[in-house]
Amino acid sequence: MKTAFVRSFAVITVVGTFSVLAACGPSDLVGKEKLGSVKEGMTFAQVDSVIGKGPLDPMQPGDSLRLHNGFRTQIFLIQGQQYTVVWYRDTPGSIEDGISRQTETPLLFQGNMVLAKGWSDFDAKAEELNIPNPYRAKERLDSISESQTKR
Repeated sequence: MKTAFVRSFAVITVVGTFSVLAACGPSDLVGKEKLGSVKEGMTFAQVDSVIGKGPLDPMQPGDSLRLHNGFRTQIFLIQGQQYTVVWYRDTPGSIEDGISRQTETPLLFQGNMVLAKGWSDFDAKAEELNIPNPYRAKERLDSISESQTKR
């Protein structure tokens, strides 16, 4: 009987440990608690009311053009349509910091409406629309650098 109890306890401990580790693993969404209620089709104003003010402040005169409500912003004009990427982050930093999956989550707007949220959706839409993707660009630059060192 004692052996069955020890075995059951060991199984519960292992399952519990893996559950906790899975919950702590990388997420597609930095700021998941706030961004969870952002849905496709929401307007800028609706998203602003959900996510609040971001942690970035302009340091240089031109920085305010690259920020929306404290979040890094990029605007692209593609086939007569305006696409805006708002890079949500919840940690302080600088607009000069590189964009990374560990610190930022993309919100893609077409005009005034959310088109995609999170890296998975953004990756697919960015490729479809030919929007520069900083994550893919890094992979490309890494592969170029790697190929040059193999000569």
